[in-house]
Amino acid sequence: MHVLLTGATGYVGKHVLARLLRDGHRVTVLVRPHGGHLHARVVDALRPLDRLSHDVHDLPRIDVLASDITRPDCGLAAAALSMLAETPPDLLLHCAGLTRFEQHLAGTIQRHNLDGTRHAHVLAARLGIARFHFLSTAFIAGDSERPFGPDERDCGQDFNNPYEASKYAAEAYLEAGVTRGGPAITVCRPSIVVGGSALGDTHAVSTVYTFIKALHFLRACCLRDSRRARPRLSDAGFAAQGGRCHIPLRIEADATVTLDLVDMEDVVDGIMRTLGSQSRYEVRHLTGRPTTLAALRDGICAALGVEGPRLVAADAESRVSRTRLERQFERLTHVYRPYLGRTARFVPPADYHPRVVDPQAFARDFVRELDNTQASSTPRGVGALALAVAGVQEPSDYFAALADGRVGRLFLARNDFVDLRAEFRIRGVHACRAHLHISRGRARVVTGPGTPSSDCAYVLDDELFMRVISGQTDLRAAFFAGRVRIEGNLELALKFGALLGLYFRDIDEHVLEEIAL
Repeated sequence: MHVLLTGATGYVGKHVLARLLRDGHRVTVLVRPHGGHLHARVVDALRPLDRLSHDVHDLPRIDVLASDITRPDCGLAAAALSMLAETPPDLLLHCAGLTRFEQHLAGTIQRHNLDGTRHAHVLAARLGIARFHFLSTAFIAGDSERPFGPDERDCGQDFNNPYEASKYAAEAYLEAGVTRGGPAITVCRPSIVVGGSALGDTHAVSTVYTFIKALHFLRACCLRDSRRARPRLSDAGFAAQGGRCHIPLRIEADATVTLDLVDMEDVVDGIMRTLGSQSRYEVRHLTGRPTTLAALRDGICAALGVEGPRLVAADAESRVSRTRLERQFERLTHVYRPYLGRTARFVPPADYHPRVVDPQAFARDFVRELDNTQASSTPRGVGALALAVAGVQEPSDYFAALADGRVGRLFLARNDFVDLRAEFRIRGVHACRAHLHISRGRARVVTGPGTPSSDCAYVLDDELFMRVISGQTDLRAAFFAGRVRIEGNLELALKFGALLGLYFRDIDEHVLEEIAL
């Protein structure tokens, strides 16, 4: 078949693409028009899977088109639309989406997961594509207490986050649209996907991988600190010996709660089985086997060589007595708290026999991939890991993390004399506008248009901003090189830039201090 695929550089999408190519299908891939050569980005996404040659020219026949699903016609150029119209694909497999749960990203999540689905579906209808396959999630069940089946969507549930709500809305749109003609619809609802190559196009991860990344970060801090003549973290109970680490950490969770973990191979198998569907509208659950939080914790700790994390019931006494490390860990993982106290149950297909998932195995594979990526990229170290664990993938993420204390607490504490209102206007693919008010060691952030008046404003590109906060580029040096425009009080802006430079220059040491606070 000829398959039009979105999301081919994401977590699930790249595994689906590898299977399609391995099975001999012709694939046209829609890829966001940034981040280097489009064809090379697709090859880079496939490389960790060991399915295909590393040589771009040896890749089986594949067309790669620049696209933006948040725009009508998925942002395709007129020439690309004409090419697709001449020989329409047999089906459109829509794997693109944003697997982020943060409330501050609600608008962005809606644009990608709901508007993006609408645009892809309209494109399929315009091109005369017979079938539209949509990658949804079983967690549109929200907070439903009873087993949730593939034959239902609305069971009076509330949603735990904007991600669940956006996927629910996308399914509602597709089901309503199928009655008006156009492509036949197949919806695949995986539960929590694990295994395979977990790092996507932006090296972002979600769900259980966030907890693995957070513990991996603390382990890296512990090992780095243990090499110091006078370790900072020992007072907090950290200890390292023979590559193993003791990290005293209580996590508010019910150890008996189960998570429905499904292996990536089962998800890909399930999607491939639906490609020949003849139904006008079909929903298929791609779920796995329940794994208790206790078993998940044990497997992750074994893979990392970590001991000390405990799952404890949430009560008033434990919350009052939490250590600063425990509060910080909660900040880093807070969007997943709804899943730690309640079991979500799904009804699988009768003919579905999922693989047994080994938490230690997929955690070990993920850490190996993460370490390989860190070793081959810049920046690296605990400073870079701190940003990654905090979910900082673009400038808007950084401002949100600064406001809620996931990053920058030491910087604010050390510079509590600063009273500044600064505006950041970030240009580029991840453009945003943020008004930052720092006063008495605290940061307040207002984003979007209509921000309050400011003492000064920094105007710079998104890539440069990310280099600044990762310690690769000094803000003042970038200004004098003509890469940053400053408006308003130049003297005040440069003084604040100097403070930022001092902090980010030794970001690894400052991260250790922050953990030890």
